[in-house]
Amino acid sequence: MSFTSYDRKSYRESKRRRRQAMRQNETGIIKPFRRRNKPLFIGVAAAVLLCAVAALVFFHPFAPAQKEAQDPRFSLSDEERLQLVNRASPMKETDVPPLAEFQSVKVHAAIAGNLEAMTAAAKKKGITLSVTDGYVSFSEQQKRYEKELAQFEGKKEYTPVRAQAAAQAIVPKAGCSEAQTGLYVEFDVSDPHVKAFVERECIHFGFIQRYAENKEDQTHMRYNESGYRFVGKEDAEKMRAFDMCLEEYDDYLSSQSINTVL
Repeated sequence: MSFTSYDRKSYRESKRRRRQAMRQNETGIIKPFRRRNKPLFIGVAAAVLLCAVAALVFFHPFAPAQKEAQDPRFSLSDEERLQLVNRASPMKETDVPPLAEFQSVKVHAAIAGNLEAMTAAAKKKGITLSVTDGYVSFSEQQKRYEKELAQFEGKKEYTPVRAQAAAQAIVPKAGCSEAQTGLYVEFDVSDPHVKAFVERECIHFGFIQRYAENKEDQTHMRYNESGYRFVGKEDAEKMRAFDMCLEEYDDYLSSQSINTVL
């Protein structure tokens, strides 16, 4: 026995009515029967979720801080990023990094992007970030040192040795300054809001305060609130977590290497 087109239509209508009756028992409301297109619904939901994730990645307020902004043409090795320069570890006169100009100041070409990202992040908070000093050549550093030294040599209470030590605690002599790496910069932190921003946010862009107030015994340099050194985001965050200056961190890494070998 075969069904006519009328029979099939009646059967489908009867089936819809039974479903409506079941909904009525559950909710008290008869709703029209609708056939859902599940694949379409899932596809739309997936698209919405993907858009939401993309928005979080690209428009999150801290997004610029999560990414290293180094110029890939001038990438830094771990040794270069963490190079310790002081009286015990001086640089040669011929050691000159690849340079780029940022706000009329020369810096290592690899960190210009980090400074740009940091400046942009500050601007979003209504803060103007200015770099006042950067790369200093061997000869220029010697001139700065001799100028500082002259101020102490004219005082009776300073012997030549004491005068040199006092001067170098403020302005290192040629070869002993990290400014020669191009990775050391000084910000204008005369505004309290700028100072607070730089101190708080610097590590997110790979910078540390190089000569902190409580680290003078380790750095043998006077506290410098405006001086910051690029070491890379990961190492900068570790140094803050460990409360270490670069000298302490250098010793820490050396001890880790020895332990690994043993």
